[in-house]
Amino acid sequence: MKTFLASYRNEWDKLMSRKKYTVFLVIGVSICLLWVAMGQLITNFASTQGGVMINLTPTPMGMLPMFLQLIVPFLIFMGVTDLLTVEGAENTMKAMIFRPVERWKQYFSKIFAVVTYAVLYLACIFVVCAVLNQIFGRALRMDELLASLASYMLTIVPLAILASFAALVALFGKSGTLTMFILLFSYLLLNVAPVFFPVLGEMLFTSYLSWHRLWIGVLPDTLKLVHMLLIVLGYGVAFFTAGSLIYEKKEY
Repeated sequence: MKTFLASYRNEWDKLMSRKKYTVFLVIGVSICLLWVAMGQLITNFASTQGGVMINLTPTPMGMLPMFLQLIVPFLIFMGVTDLLTVEGAENTMKAMIFRPVERWKQYFSKIFAVVTYAVLYLACIFVVCAVLNQIFGRALRMDELLASLASYMLTIVPLAILASFAALVALFGKSGTLTMFILLFSYLLLNVAPVFFPVLGEMLFTSYLSWHRLWIGVLPDTLKLVHMLLIVLGYGVAFFTAGSLIYEKKEY
C-alpha cells in the first residue's frame, strides 16, 4: 500500500504541476458564474418589461449533464494522455519503470490520479452551484442537496471506467495530439452509435455516464439493476485488466 500511495502522490503531483488543469478548473467555475450573471440580466430585463420572473440560477443537477458529458471526459482524456502517451513519447516513463513499484500499481496510480482530478472538478462545480443558489436563486432544501450530492458521487464509477478505457487507448499512442484526437473521435462515435442503433444503448459503457438518474428516484426492478451493474463492472474489469497487462509488457 505504501508503494502505491507513493506512486499515486507522484502522479498527482505531475498532473497538478501542469497549470492547464488549474486553468480548466477556473474555467468550469467561471461558466457557473457567467450563467448566473446572464440569468440575472435576463431576469431583471423580464421584470422591467412586466414579464414572468424566471429563476435561471444553475442548480447542481442542472449543471451536471453538461460537465459530465462534455467537459469532464475531455479532461480525463487529457490527463491519461499526459501521464501515459506523452511520458512515453518523452522517454520519462523509464524513470517510473525502474522504481521499486509493481507496474500494475504504477498503471493504477495514473488512472487513480486522473479520476481524483475529475472528482475534485465535479466537487467544485457542486459547491459553487449550491452556494450560488443560496445567494441568487431559490435556496435548495436539504433533501435536494443530498439527492444532488448522491448523483455527483454516483458518477465516480462510470468516470473511472471511462478513464480506464482512455488509459488503454493511450498505451498505443505515439503522440499526445493523435491520442487526444482518437479518444475524442471514439467518444463521439460511442455516443452517436445508439442514435442509429438503439440496441447499443444498453451495451455501450458510455451510455452509463448518466446512470445516476436510475438510482435517484424510483429504482428499476432488481433484475435490471443487476444486469446494469454487471455490464458496468464488466467493462471496468476488462479495460483495466487489458491495460495493466499491456503496460506490464510494454517497453519504453
